[in-house]
Amino acid sequence: MICIPITLILRAATGIASITAVLPWVGAIALVIISMILTFVAGLFPAGIAARKDPVIALRTE
Repeated sequence: MICIPITLILRAATGIASITAVLPWVGAIALVIISMILTFVAGLFPAGIAARKDPVIALRTE
């Protein structure tokens, strides 16, 4: 579905009418899984820091 606008942009930028953008389903699923893993890891660091802080001191600094 997202390949349609990318194909139109590529055709307009290059002037090649036969060019098409293709994203295989395996690649799309891999990208979603990688994104989920990175989001999970990026959320662990702030959560770990917040868990080690004293709640009274943490609320006092806000």
